Formats: sequence, C-alpha cells, structure tokens
Amino acid sequence: MTSPTLFSTFVDVRSIRTCRLLAFPVFLSLAASGWAQVQFPPKPESDHFYVDVAGLISGAEEAEGKEIDDVARALLQEEQIPLIVVTIPSLMEYGAGGYTIERYATALFNEWGIGSQERNYGMLLLVSVGDRKSRIELGAGWGRQHNAQAQQVMSSLIIPAFKRSAYGEGILGGVRGLDAMARGLALPRPEAPWWAPWLTVGLFALVVVVIVSLFKSGRSGWGWALIAFAGIALFFILRSAASGSGSGGSFGGGSSGGGGASGSW
Repeated sequence: MTSPTLFSTFVDVRSIRTCRLLAFPVFLSLAASGWAQVQFPPKPESDHFYVDVAGLISGAEEAEGKEIDDVARALLQEEQIPLIVVTIPSLMEYGAGGYTIERYATALFNEWGIGSQERNYGMLLLVSVGDRKSRIELGAGWGRQHNAQAQQVMSSLIIPAFKRSAYGEGILGGVRGLDAMARGLALPRPEAPWWAPWLTVGLFALVVVVIVSLFKSGRSGWGWALIAFAGIALFFILRSAASGSGSGGSFGGGSSGGGGASGSW
C-alpha cells in the first residue's frame, strides 16, 4: 500500500502540473496584450480641430473640413468647449482590436486630455470606418445628462449619412448637432429629400382640385376618400421633415465622464 506521505506528494505534483497547464494560455493572453500596446493618432495641429487618418473628409469634401474647423473654433472661443473629430481606418490598426469603440474613445479622450480640469466639457467624435462604428464621447463635466441628445445626434444626423457612404456629410452633421447641443439650442434637422417639397405641393393642389370639384358636382364617395388619403400622406411627410431634419485650448487635462452615444452602420 502506498504510504499517505507518498500519495500526498504524488497528488501535489499532479496539481502543480495541472495549474501550470491552465495558467499557460492565460500567460500567453496577457503577454499578447502587453506586446500589442494600444496607440493613438497624433493630436490635430493648432489651427485644426480634426484628425482625418481614414481620409473621410479630404479631397473633394475639403469644404466640409473647413466648416468643421470654423464651427469648432467658434464653439471654443465663445463657449470654451473644445470639439474634436477623429477618423481612423480601424481599431486594429492602433492595437485596439480587442477594444470596444466606447473603450477606445474613452482612452483617446483621456490620453489627449480634451478640455480642462477646471472646465471639463470636451467633446470627441470618433469614427472607425473599418469597424463601421462611431462614438460621441463627452467630458466628465456633462455628467451623463446629455446622453439622450448625443444619441439623437448620432442616430439622426450621423448614421443615416454613413449608411449612404456620405462620411463627410455625416461628420459635418454631427459637428453641427454637437455645436447646437453645447449651446443649448435645438438640434439642426437633416435636409429633406429634394422631392419632398414638390410632393407636398402636388398633394395639396390635388386636395384643392378634388374639393372644388366635389362641391361643384355635389358628389361624394371616392373623392372624399382620395382627400383623406392625401391628407394622411401630407401629415406623414410634414411629420417626417419635422422630426428628422433638422486649437489651442482644446487640450488641457480634461477627462471623459463615460457619457455620450454610439452608433454603427
């Protein structure tokens, strides 16, 4: 019979070997995360408020880049609120393949120190085109009280344009929306389709013609049904237009408060 001491030693040796086998994958994972250190784009030059690494607002859309700078510069000068736009090809290219867009935006915000410790109202719009994700990250001074407005900016002004691959348009729309939010104004509405005004005028004219015709002839039935249909169509067109349309000092040690909004397309 095996002595208790020998048996205990045998069990201890097997336990140690098992622990080593289990710990090896964990060690490899930790080592890999250490080797793939997360990186960040360079800060924008002093006279710019965006870093377009992914090339989404360059070339033919240069006018949009100028307006981004103009809007952000005025917001900083008048309200002391820095608004920065960053586009990257993908999270993987910056060693953040295992990060969510929210985690990377927070890390980038804190790395750059957007805003200041005294007035921590910085705003970051991050677009990772390869991951098809975007994030609005807000400084701690916002206190998560504007998350709903930030989500409205993301959902109504940014993502619809991104789905059409109109990245410059979506980014500029997001900048305008964040500017309005920072100033306490109503959010700008996306531009209605070119045909919407003509369709509205046409339906209104049709209603008028049918009503005049019905009163002259004294008939009823399908004519009134047509008027009801046109009225309902006008209601939804107008409702849709109303609901959906519509750098020195930027980096001073500010930090993210975790508030904001995310979107994907």
